[in-house]
Amino acid sequence: MRLTPQQIDIIKATVHDVLGPDARVSLFGSRLDDRRKGGDIDLYIDGRVMTLDEQLDAKLLLLVQLKRRLGDQKIDIVFAPASGQALWPIHQSAIQQGQRL
Repeated sequence: MRLTPQQIDIIKATVHDVLGPDARVSLFGSRLDDRRKGGDIDLYIDGRVMTLDEQLDAKLLLLVQLKRRLGDQKIDIVFAPASGQALWPIHQSAIQQGQRL
């Protein structure tokens, strides 16, 4: 995993600050591979059921807070499907390969 312990702590604290203690965050994508370089920070968030509007608001707030705390890095956030929303391939990939922070 290509995140420092400090980055992991910042991500977890920020997610909990914005979404509460029930929210869980996992890392997926290229940052899981220690042999690669670069790449964005792909985060999958579950544990809290939200509407699509709530997800959009939370995503914007999380991105602002994470960039303030981590610096200018490319960060992608994927939420668990909202109630009634289909499970997309990105959800399946995050669930299958994601590593809980």
